[in-house]
Amino acid sequence: MKSMSRLPFVLGVLFAAVSALHAGSFNGGRVVPVHRLPALDANGDVVNPSERLPRAISFEKTCAQCHNVAKMAKGTHFAAGRAKTAAVPEKENWFAREPWFSCDTNDVCRIAQNPAMVGMSAWEWSKNFARAFPGGGLASDTNAMAEAAGERQRWFVTGPIEKNCMACHQTDGLYDPSEWAKQTLRENWSGAPLAASGLARVEGMNARLNAAWDPSVAENPDDHLFKVPQKIVYNPASFDDKGRFLFRVGKPKNENCLACHAACQVPAKMRQVTTDVHLKRGMACVDCHRNGMKHKVQTKTCAACHLDPNGEGPKPKHVGFPLVHFEKLSCAVCHAGVTTRGRRSQVMTARANRIGLYGKAQWATDAPFVEEPFFRKDADGIVQICRRATTTDGEVCWPFHHDVRPARQARGAAPEKCAACHTYGNAFFEDWENPVYFSAFNLAFLGRPVFKVVLWFVFGFLCLAAAAAAGAAFGRIETRRNWFTALVVFGFAAAVLYLALSGAWGWCAGGMTGWALMLHMVAGGALASAAFVLVLLGRPCTGVLRVLWLVLGAATVFTAVMPMMTVFGSEGQLFLLWAHRLSSFAFAAVSLAACAVSKLKGNVK
Repeated sequence: MKSMSRLPFVLGVLFAAVSALHAGSFNGGRVVPVHRLPALDANGDVVNPSERLPRAISFEKTCAQCHNVAKMAKGTHFAAGRAKTAAVPEKENWFAREPWFSCDTNDVCRIAQNPAMVGMSAWEWSKNFARAFPGGGLASDTNAMAEAAGERQRWFVTGPIEKNCMACHQTDGLYDPSEWAKQTLRENWSGAPLAASGLARVEGMNARLNAAWDPSVAENPDDHLFKVPQKIVYNPASFDDKGRFLFRVGKPKNENCLACHAACQVPAKMRQVTTDVHLKRGMACVDCHRNGMKHKVQTKTCAACHLDPNGEGPKPKHVGFPLVHFEKLSCAVCHAGVTTRGRRSQVMTARANRIGLYGKAQWATDAPFVEEPFFRKDADGIVQICRRATTTDGEVCWPFHHDVRPARQARGAAPEKCAACHTYGNAFFEDWENPVYFSAFNLAFLGRPVFKVVLWFVFGFLCLAAAAAAGAAFGRIETRRNWFTALVVFGFAAAVLYLALSGAWGWCAGGMTGWALMLHMVAGGALASAAFVLVLLGRPCTGVLRVLWLVLGAATVFTAVMPMMTVFGSEGQLFLLWAHRLSSFAFAAVSLAACAVSKLKGNVK
């Protein structure tokens, strides 16, 4: 009779196994399926809530009735603790993602990408950091659970921390990250997902059991208060008459993501907390951070929405921004951060500082001390906005991309504009390579307003001179051919030569930066000044060649100074770049022709 009473459960398991062979493929339905199905335990048996000591529901086994959980195990969120190395090659203090930190009671912190880095066993690492990842990873790794010494016995007490599907997919708003953190610290690892999801009440505390405790043995009859193992208490009404359970799951909500990925400025009051501009517009995290059934998160780039002509987002104009910014800087450099007006300040994150966990215990901590923003080049040479933490292993940085600020709050917006980064001693270039160059580069911005005035003046003058020459109203001025004239001609020729060579090199190299760009600007100023003096002295050639020289000179100066003005967006900047290249090379060629025709060298003897 006993075997007959278990027949429905056995049939349910067989049905689930057969269904799993044909599960996971999309059949064209337009609605989310109702997840009412048998709840299975870690052994694949159907859970009976009416038993005196019911077993915990295993989401891995339960979800595997329809989904390929083995493929999901290799997903992005299930790699915690398995990192073999922490740093990006050639950058020891750089992390591609936020690292793990282990801090003691004296707030001494170390980097803990894997147990070996902090002298922990796999079990110790799993217990310390389970609060910040949804199970799986090292916490359910069979090799880790077979570690020979020390904490191996604790694995028998706790079992693994299986992948907690509800941490991301529960949609009724009842998932409690604080309960998850509390239960994992109590070592109730199989019951923690149920307690956090509100699917069951979890009593007892495995952390009080000694390592020799046998989980197959019932509770201690002599101790019902202290050394009480984990006990699952279900609400039988949650199961239907067929023993099935209704799991309210769907696409992850923003709250599910922010439980582990939130950050805030210190100090932060409720009214000071900023939100991502996309969230304000009603978008969800999963609109940009997408993954298929393999759970490999693929992030949709900013350019895909905002720069691609077919993108759905608004197209930014970036008025007045030189194109080099979009080649060397990530979008987040200007558009990310949680600090007030992008100023450097202390921040706290969910992973590092345990914000977002509530209860009688004070979860949040200042250790490690984290600051933003800092700016560092990644392995590809692209500048990223970073957070920095100080540990006993040294200072470490990692990039971040939220909260995304709107254009009016971005770095480089009015009223600071260029000065937000390009001022002498600006923290933007702190700890960069070649500090002498960047100091000189920022110092040069002090003279930028004067430089633009000079170029505009020369441009206007050349335009008037061209008009006068075209109307034969600007007669040739006879001037003594002295050393000053020779010096101006020599300076003009040298500037033309350098600008032509550096411009050609920049064109072939796909862009110009560094000292080459700075010297190119200096030579440009020298060229404009020399051209101005030559026109006054009447040195340029005569006739049609003179008109062409003046027109091309004016075009060269115009296309050099106009990109510095806040008028054109990215497309206009690109047009001006090509116009500058073509007009400047044509101007250099006409200048050489003018020298040949008028025998300028002979005239200055």
